[in-house]
This record gives sequence, C-alpha cells and structure tokens, in this order.
Amino acid sequence: MKKALVTAGHKRLGRAIALALVEAGYDVAIQFRSDPAAAAEVVAAAHARGQRAVALQAELTDSAALPALVAQAAAALDGLSLLVLAAASYDPTPVATLDAVQLDAAFANNARAPVALALAARPWLVASGDGRIVVLGDLAAQIPLAGYLAHSLAKAALHAAVRGLAAELAPAVTVNAVVPGAVLRPDDLPLAAWHRLLDALPQGQVAAADSAAGSHAIADAVLYLAQTSRFVTGTFLTVDGGRTARW
Repeated sequence: MKKALVTAGHKRLGRAIALALVEAGYDVAIQFRSDPAAAAEVVAAAHARGQRAVALQAELTDSAALPALVAQAAAALDGLSLLVLAAASYDPTPVATLDAVQLDAAFANNARAPVALALAARPWLVASGDGRIVVLGDLAAQIPLAGYLAHSLAKAALHAAVRGLAAELAPAVTVNAVVPGAVLRPDDLPLAAWHRLLDALPQGQVAAADSAAGSHAIADAVLYLAQTSRFVTGTFLTVDGGRTARW
C-alpha cells in the first residue's frame, strides 16, 4: 500500500515531495489552503503517471477541520500509509513587537496542526501495516533564527513531537523528520542575497548550478524515510548542503 497525504503538497517543497512520491508509485492526497489551480496541477501530474490523486482544501489552524481532512484523504485513496507534514508558516517576529497572538499563530501552524494531523491519521496508518510519518523540521529548532523567535520556538516543539510520537506510536507507525537548510530561495529574499548564502555552503555550488537540486534532495530524503527499514524512527535527517558541518 502506497498512499500518502501531503500537506501543502501544491507548492514549494511540498510540491517537490508530492511529485517524487507519485514517481515512486504513490497515490497522493494534496492538502492546500489556497491556490486550487496549483493543487490541480499536481493532481493532473499524478493522473498522467497512472496514480490516483485528489486535492483537498483545508485550513490547518482550524483544529475541527483536521480529522475531516484525514478522513477525506483516506476515503479518496482507500487508506493511508504515509503522512508527510510539509506545511508551515514562516513569519518574522522581532522581539521588540512579539506578542501572544504571534506566538499562538506560530504554534498553531508549526506545532499544533502537525501533531493533530498525526494523531488523526494514526488509525489509517496502523491499518496499512506500514504506517509512516515524515515531518519537515527546521534548523531554527536547533539554533533560533534572529528575528523569528516565535517560529523557532514552534519548530523546537515540533522536533520534540517527532521524538515523542516516534516513541508512543511505535511499533505500528514510524515518525521521522527531514531538516532542510538553505534549499529553496524564500520568495522575499533577493537573488543576490540568496547566492551569497549559497556561497557560504560547502555544497553551495550544487544549488547555484541547479535551482531544483535542494528540492530534489529533500524529496529524496523523504522517500528514504518513507521506505527504509522500520527500525529507523525518531531520527532527524539534515539536508543543508553542509551548512551545519562548518564551524
């Protein structure tokens, strides 16, 4: 059984992951919040490869909507064996203006929703006989990013959840994380600044020569965790072009 629900599977890293899963023979359900046209493109690509696919609109910060999202995905695909949690928010929160509303929003997007989806998907993942959850983590969970304290705190909570869920959902469901580094240029980052960042990476030339190299590397890492031995759980696979290898 190869049936996956991918959050934010219509854009950026989520899209790259969804398309890689399709190439690997997975049926896919694509969650999107907005931009149904982009989601439809992924569905069409899956259909062209002979795989089942469906696009499902859902607001992940709406806790009441999450069980229905998982149920709809499982119904459309006749089950679920893999949950890929790629959706995230990335909002600046300077400490001079940081407030409880911003903290709550960051946690709702980056910690509460992923955990709630994992718990909602558990029955289907167990029933598949090979349940897997792969989370997209964040280097900011390890070293807080300046100006993004709320995001960093929420991602640290998500990393804790990966470890906790791996222990508590075992042995029926494995839970692992891929931790991206500078693999895809943020929409608001000027190209020159992006290349300066790549220049600082040991393998930055790879990404500079091929703008899709980082996305493909993340998708490959997700596929590995989705298909490797079930002995691998509670682990974090960092894909950052060597960024954390350099002092």
